[in-house]
Amino acid sequence: MNRGSHEVYLDTPADAAWKALVAPAPHRWYFRLTPEGTFGKGETIRWVDGRGGLAEESEIVELEAPHRLVASTRFVYAPIFARQPPHTMRWEVFSEGSGCRVRMSWEAGDIVGGLLASEGQGVLQGLRLEHDPAAQAEIERLPEIGKIEVHDVTPDRVGDYQEFFDHHAFRDFPGWQSCYCMETHRSQSEEEWAVRTAQDNRRDMSESISRGHVTALLAYVDGKPVGWCNYGETTRLAGVMHRFELDARQYDGVGSIACFVIAAPYRGHGVASRLLDAAVSRLRDRGVKVAEAYPINDKQSPQSNYRGPLSMYLRAGFEPHRETGPYVVVRKAL
Repeated sequence: MNRGSHEVYLDTPADAAWKALVAPAPHRWYFRLTPEGTFGKGETIRWVDGRGGLAEESEIVELEAPHRLVASTRFVYAPIFARQPPHTMRWEVFSEGSGCRVRMSWEAGDIVGGLLASEGQGVLQGLRLEHDPAAQAEIERLPEIGKIEVHDVTPDRVGDYQEFFDHHAFRDFPGWQSCYCMETHRSQSEEEWAVRTAQDNRRDMSESISRGHVTALLAYVDGKPVGWCNYGETTRLAGVMHRFELDARQYDGVGSIACFVIAAPYRGHGVASRLLDAAVSRLRDRGVKVAEAYPINDKQSPQSNYRGPLSMYLRAGFEPHRETGPYVVVRKAL
């Protein structure tokens, strides 16, 4: 049995934190899931994603408002988790000074327990971000920034890559903290990918950078990494090939701009555009004939724009090529 816990301090009253845990509205901090049902002992809560799909089911075993909630829970968003037995989740709220401390603990099998050990702190940081004014102030957009410098992510910059993704990349959306941009290079099956942890992704991506197998860029301001772009020949980006179901036979001479991550305080200052210009230039220098990218057609949030906003690509001379689901595939001849 895997047992563990995470906790976080919120500069907000305990009653307010409790209301955030049991609110009937969408829980942006909890993977944007919406609870359906009543938070009461013996009741069942269905957690539904934005497309109406069932992601989790929880039976409330104990409820002592406003301090303690215990649930027998099953994750069902991926088959490998749906096959696991129910696990126990505990949420506890303790008053502390003018604020409170929220603790999340669990008893689970190794597969689910490993996921909670990896993702749980990010969930709590998301709760803090949404309900603690101090956390929101920490990621406010800067009114102006210094000179932007762009550098290739070479083996000697592994530490800067780790610094960026450990502390800055997803401060405004901790639910994605575990990615470390491995999604662009994933070669695992759906089940293998579902159980990967932040530690797995950080380790494997760091090793790939150290071996020179990753083409990526870091943007710096005042010597600090504040932005990231992952790009390269399309056929070498396994995650892009998988996500968009691309046929390798049609992608000779094509390069892809896979994703961007800009630290929240530095958005709106042209960091992504500088990274895009550099990526296109490097692809041209590598003999690539066409650059391709995958912006979402309908902007929903800064997170949904992680492949780059459509407006940025159009300004840079890209043109719509085709549509696939919510994405517009855009291309530029080099």
